[in-house]
Amino acid sequence: MDKQYIIPVIGQIYRNRNGGEYRCTDNAFYVNDAQERRALALGEHVAYMERVKDGWRLKVHGVIQYADGTIEWNYSSGGHFPH
Repeated sequence: MDKQYIIPVIGQIYRNRNGGEYRCTDNAFYVNDAQERRALALGEHVAYMERVKDGWRLKVHGVIQYADGTIEWNYSSGGHFPH
């Protein structure tokens, strides 16, 4: 199946390959376009997501989108429920 690394759109809801829905709340900041392209090409881009069903927030590294529109990521960190 075709897939590629993406920079998620803030505010957009994505369906994870496991069926969960996640809203992008933010993306890492890059000083210039070259830095952003490098991070994307290497699968090192960082985005912040929130699971729609319960508000679980996490930092995701290397978001991959498949031809069917579903996503997954290389790994996540910092998962928590908001205070």
